[in-house]
Amino acid sequence: MAKTPDWVLRRGSAQDVSAMAAVINAAYRPFVEAGLDLPDVSAGLSEDIAAAHVWVAEDTSGLLGVLVVSTRPPTAHLMNVAVAPIARGRGIGGALIRHAIDLARSSACRNIVLATHTGMPENVALYEKFGWQITGQDGLRIRMSRPCV
Repeated sequence: MAKTPDWVLRRGSAQDVSAMAAVINAAYRPFVEAGLDLPDVSAGLSEDIAAAHVWVAEDTSGLLGVLVVSTRPPTAHLMNVAVAPIARGRGIGGALIRHAIDLARSSACRNIVLATHTGMPENVALYEKFGWQITGQDGLRIRMSRPCV
């Protein structure tokens, strides 16, 4: 369990599914309200927990962020990062992304990939800040990758 001054990072559990879905749905709500056609962004959490792909950030008030990452060498896949709107600006998103990179590296993955929506340019900019590069685009989906070494 990683600890910061006012919140902790731990593995997600089956008891967290409802709270995780609420955080994810709240984080994506502005994009949905802006008219972006997104898939069900909180689907499959129980399966992801069973596969040990989920991490959560929490403090005494509850869940603040969710990370879903698969680390199967040679490539890890950052599947979802979401921060509760009330927790933005506390460095939680960056910490979750760094944790995903560290997990990929410690799992002997050579690179980590993700996909984001073309209507989320701020996400692309954030991932580029953390070393991802755009590798392609399929319709509304931007594919990105970064090395783990």
